[in-house]
Amino acid sequence: MFIFKALMNTIFLTNLLKKFFIALIPLFITFIALHFYGFVRTPFFYPLLIIFFFIYIKSEFKNSVLLSITLLVATLIANLAMGILKIEDRMYYRPHEKLTIYNHEMELKSYKKNMDIIFQMPFGDISAVGHIKDIEIEPREIRFKTDSFGFRNNNNYNGEKYVIVGDSFIAANGTNQDHIITSQLKNTWNIDTYSLGFAGGIPEYVKYVLYLQKKTGSDFKVLLFFFEGNDFVESISKRQMVIKKPIIKAYYDWVKAFFEETIIYRYTYSLITMLTKKPQSSEVLIVKGHRIGEFSDYIQATKRQSYRIPDRALKMLYLIHDRIDHIFFIPTKYRVYFPFIENRNIEELPNRQWEETQRIAKLLNVGCTDLTEPLRKESERLLKEDKFTFWKDDSHWNGYGIAVAAKAVNDHINKLK
Repeated sequence: MFIFKALMNTIFLTNLLKKFFIALIPLFITFIALHFYGFVRTPFFYPLLIIFFFIYIKSEFKNSVLLSITLLVATLIANLAMGILKIEDRMYYRPHEKLTIYNHEMELKSYKKNMDIIFQMPFGDISAVGHIKDIEIEPREIRFKTDSFGFRNNNNYNGEKYVIVGDSFIAANGTNQDHIITSQLKNTWNIDTYSLGFAGGIPEYVKYVLYLQKKTGSDFKVLLFFFEGNDFVESISKRQMVIKKPIIKAYYDWVKAFFEETIIYRYTYSLITMLTKKPQSSEVLIVKGHRIGEFSDYIQATKRQSYRIPDRALKMLYLIHDRIDHIFFIPTKYRVYFPFIENRNIEELPNRQWEETQRIAKLLNVGCTDLTEPLRKESERLLKEDKFTFWKDDSHWNGYGIAVAAKAVNDHINKLK
């Protein structure tokens, strides 16, 4: 009797293990299918995968495989249909999100290569993610053009001596192609420059420069732009400092990016983010009767009483210090318009980020320029015409603001000459 029970238990365990391993086949197919959806980055993903696993254990093998394949095929068909219906064109309020992809060669995100699109922007980023309803909205049509490296330029890199490096201010999010800094330098000052502008921070800026250096071997000089609002971070992780990822990690990021760049993933991720993510805090500033917006984080950064850049950020900058020619400091919209804000609650602002920029420049043995005063003077002049150097519904500068930066670059280059 004992032997019989032991035999039955062994058979039962064997059958259970067999079902377990057989269920892994449809589970793997399901695992692939679910990666096409935005909730793969939420806590719901693994519980859902476990539910499918138990369904497959309970079901016959052919039914489990049929269900998993059906889910995968239906997902691919849905993604194709969304492309045909051009759902993606209605998903985004600006080209930045639509054109952002993972650059496997650079191992960072950049824009899709060799793109030239016309985009109708209904509003700026503060209106989109700051969720302020009572600021002035500025709809605009913009042209957005990228080069063969995936950066926003009118032409491919052609040995330009000066390369402008910075975040979305240099990429000129929300602004037409004619008004980006490289366009203005060429059209107004007849200076050829190249832009490595994309949303990021100091670690990314260094990697952009090293990437261009590796691709071209050119002896270019870097004009580095720091934005007060988000470039002066509190910390930088070891992961951010990695220049060349291990092969397995690089391959994993490439595979992950394949799913994240599908239309169905972007669409479902946008929906989930909209439903679960808290709105980014922003505030209304009254300037000459105009209601303009600014992100609260940028306002708090402007009001900092103390700041010191992380040592890791300095270590990253030292990797390219021989190429850095000059550093430009971009103030926040709040700092630029501070003297003109009605009913402000303080009389003056600290200037810790600019002071830290000066210290960094001294350590790197390069010069630096604060764009605050020229932007304020131009803003004061334009206010007489009810015009602004920043978009009223956006945290970024517009063509007028970029023109101030272009003149500062021209002045610096002419001084060198």
